[in-house]
Amino acid sequence: MCSKFLVALLLTFSVFASADNNRPNIILITADDLGYDDLSLHHHPHIKTPNLDALAQAAVQFSDFTVTPVCSTTRAALLTGRDFYKTGVSGVHGGRDFMHLSETLISEVLQKSGYKTATWGKWHLGKTEGYFPWNRGFDEGYYAELYRHKNSFGWLNGKPVQHDKWVSEVVTDYAIDFIQQQKDQPFFAYLSYLAPHEPWLAPEKFVKPLVKSGLRPAIANLYAMVNEMDFHIGRLIDYLDSQQLLENTVIIFMSDNGPWWDSSNFGAMTKAEWQARNPSKMKGNKGQSWQNGIRSPLFIHWPKKWQASVVNRFVDVKDIFPTLLELSQSSLPPQHKGLDGFSLSHYLEGKVTGVNPRQTYIASHDVISNKPHFNQWTPIDNQAKQHMQFQQQLIGLRTEKYKLLLNPAMDRPHYPKPNKQYLMFDMQKDPLESSNVFEQLPDVSAQLVKNLQGKFNALLHSQSAYRTPVYQVGNYPVSVVNGFGPSATTGNVISKAHQLTNLKQQGDSATYQVKVHKAANYKIFIEQNNKDSVGLQIRMSGPSSAFEHLLNESKLQLAGTLFLPKGQSEITLEGLSNNSIKPWTAINGLRRLYFVTADSDEDPVNWDYPR
Repeated sequence: MCSKFLVALLLTFSVFASADNNRPNIILITADDLGYDDLSLHHHPHIKTPNLDALAQAAVQFSDFTVTPVCSTTRAALLTGRDFYKTGVSGVHGGRDFMHLSETLISEVLQKSGYKTATWGKWHLGKTEGYFPWNRGFDEGYYAELYRHKNSFGWLNGKPVQHDKWVSEVVTDYAIDFIQQQKDQPFFAYLSYLAPHEPWLAPEKFVKPLVKSGLRPAIANLYAMVNEMDFHIGRLIDYLDSQQLLENTVIIFMSDNGPWWDSSNFGAMTKAEWQARNPSKMKGNKGQSWQNGIRSPLFIHWPKKWQASVVNRFVDVKDIFPTLLELSQSSLPPQHKGLDGFSLSHYLEGKVTGVNPRQTYIASHDVISNKPHFNQWTPIDNQAKQHMQFQQQLIGLRTEKYKLLLNPAMDRPHYPKPNKQYLMFDMQKDPLESSNVFEQLPDVSAQLVKNLQGKFNALLHSQSAYRTPVYQVGNYPVSVVNGFGPSATTGNVISKAHQLTNLKQQGDSATYQVKVHKAANYKIFIEQNNKDSVGLQIRMSGPSSAFEHLLNESKLQLAGTLFLPKGQSEITLEGLSNNSIKPWTAINGLRRLYFVTADSDEDPVNWDYPR
């Protein structure tokens, strides 16, 4: 019996070992605000990226790869393989960059499939309990502070860490250390670099040669960020090669959106500098649906399996998830909601003919609603949805041959003029989007408009799209609800990127969705950035209790206590009356609400928390 058991055990081990040997390691690399042209491979006049150039020349390059116009929406689509609005991510900051907890990430699938998983750098898919990378399928996660390039600091698996190094070096060091520990089993390493997102700042040794070449310091720092990132990617590739891991490792490189022309520390580029940065002469920039806002490099490197080539078929960021699913021989969980992307495996294998089924919805943070005070950070609640009209949206649709845009950005005089608010381009004949063929091809344009409107309406009426954060309460000594991330607002309340403002009178309110893991009485602390609210009487109510509080000058103040039953419920903060001599008193800097069980001595003032 023992002998038979041992043989069976060895056979089982052999099967798993064989499966692991056939499954590649996976390294996913994203840059932040890197334009398609921001590589020497793509003829940039000043940036030098020898390591990425070499990687691309040995890889399968995709010449027509589309992401979204901003970072969070791209990352949501990348890690789920789904239209980003479905995931709850509808913009950046203000609570609209939280990926709903019901979504399945590629990290979770790979982790359950036997991969060791890790990520380092930019996250931007939620910044309270339950939403961090270490909560979402990553065995190791470094959540880097945005946008701290020098002396990077952040949180490693929930614990604060500081470094005296530049962030691109930190991200790469973590990756090499992780691979060294995990190299005997398949791993998934997601390196999410912060370069070259503003503020433009890089180590002097990378900046100095560019200044000597005649660039002003602002632009030298910008381009040096790319050169520095390339240097560290070269370090990573050299390490893989030295450990004989390169042959069985898939390396993917891409950007999250197009380039941006302004920096908080240096100001904007000049027209001549911007023109030099974009040698391919694509229109647009980050935040826009023109090609320069959504076209990204895509290199997929695995010479063991695929020959170096250039694929000219249209592909999309949602295609990465199903591709990795196939390469890793992994399966989706039974409760999965369905993928919107398509595997790239046949293109990677050189099979580039046939019908291309992709039809990509182009949109991002520019949701338009006529709800009062609505902006790019306002929660898309039911009232906001009721005031969303199709014809006002800044959206579009892309197939392999055609691209339709509704209300495109028209901030440069040489752009083609819309027809009935639409632009349509034949992307195979006119990749630079120069000639509007909307009127010339009425049958095609009518069908694309119909498809676009259908897509918009399906998302608008979906119960799962545009979802707001559900904050987790009771799992930690101090639970955090971001004041600037409500699920609904009323009255005069205005959402901003990192604070809630203009809550000043009766009828003004902000509601927050919470999931309570431990029924208890909770002390509620309010954190604000200023003293504008002194004298404002507020009320905070939960499902079974409420309290009132007169706000004072303290940045962090205990407002009252609520009993919260276990389960999901709503917390509402509302204005009652202004008891200040100042008639314009309002909550203008609400940052966070802290929930601490009444029997705890925890003090939120000592709680180090991601910003």
